[in-house]
Amino acid sequence: MENLYSKLYDKYNKLKTRKDSDLDRYNHDQEVKFTDYMAAVEELVNCLRSENDRLVTKNQDLMNELASVRADRSDKEELCVQYEKLLTEETRKGKELSEEVKKLRNLQQEWLSCSARVRYNENGQMESPRGTYLESGQISSVSTRKRHSADEDPDSRGKLPVVTETEKDSHTGLRSDNDQSIQKESCCGKVISSGDSINANCVFHTLMEFLIGMKFEFVTKADGPCLSALHQSSGYSFTLMWLTKASENEPLELLYHVLSLGTFERIAPEWMREDLIFSSSMCPVFFKRVSSVIGLHL
Repeated sequence: MENLYSKLYDKYNKLKTRKDSDLDRYNHDQEVKFTDYMAAVEELVNCLRSENDRLVTKNQDLMNELASVRADRSDKEELCVQYEKLLTEETRKGKELSEEVKKLRNLQQEWLSCSARVRYNENGQMESPRGTYLESGQISSVSTRKRHSADEDPDSRGKLPVVTETEKDSHTGLRSDNDQSIQKESCCGKVISSGDSINANCVFHTLMEFLIGMKFEFVTKADGPCLSALHQSSGYSFTLMWLTKASENEPLELLYHVLSLGTFERIAPEWMREDLIFSSSMCPVFFKRVSSVIGLHL
């Protein structure tokens, strides 16, 4: 019996030892797997945290960009409103300028029509609806009256002097029968006088108009001789008046006065808008600058 018990005990110990060994091996394998799992989980958590931080930063950048876009949009909307106001203002000015151009063209047509109807009265005097040539004393009074009328009526600025048929008739009787015949150049350059002769001044006058590209008219006023110029296509007109010299040694000076800028209203330089006084030696420079501005209109 003792041998049997001894064999059974040995067999029990072997089974127990083998079972304990298998259990220890299993526990060790599970521990290794759990350790690997925890390491993988920790690595994944760190990766997710990094990705979350990156997404938070990107979201903040996108929010800042959105705020910047909204600010730019607001600025652009304000700029668009300003452009719309500017467009409306420019459209209004364009309409006003078109109306002014239309008026100036009508005035030009009237001026050409009046120039074409120049006639010679029965006393040998040259008359036209644009103006009447009088003696120096009579011209002084008429010019003074015109000047007062132009100062009172702002609409008269920009228009050439016009003498009506009534005014012409009122001055017809002021001339004496022995007055000399007066020559007047028409728009085509033809000279009309009592003898229907050719005058070199007419040719020179016409040549000046061709060179400068403007219509000229010489008028004698109380302040002195005056040259009135008109650029027909733009409506730009001005006067040049000979100023009285205090002494013979002083150089001749001229006074520039603009009547109307016409279509040059927006592009005209400052000197064209103001009254200027310059010496006769500066005339070439003056007409060169006028021609350069007129050339922009072509």
